[in-house]
Amino acid sequence: MKLLMIEWVDSHSSRGWQDFETIENSAEALYCQSVGWLAAENKDVVSLVPHIAGERNGNQKLQGCGDLTIPKRAIIKTTVLKK
Repeated sequence: MKLLMIEWVDSHSSRGWQDFETIENSAEALYCQSVGWLAAENKDVVSLVPHIAGERNGNQKLQGCGDLTIPKRAIIKTTVLKK
């Protein structure tokens, strides 16, 4: 499995009522970084899992926790940390 760091952008919102000047000044995508093991990938998305278990436990199936699926159109850069 590959360990990846993905840099990507996401949408965001504020809480409650805001004046339009405040909204205009915060009108940009939210820059994000995520690190995890590549669990799945297709033409539209990449799924990362930061926590895995069972790799060295005999017949136990590999398990993951905290999975995150990122749309490929939101990805800025992907760095392979470990193959």
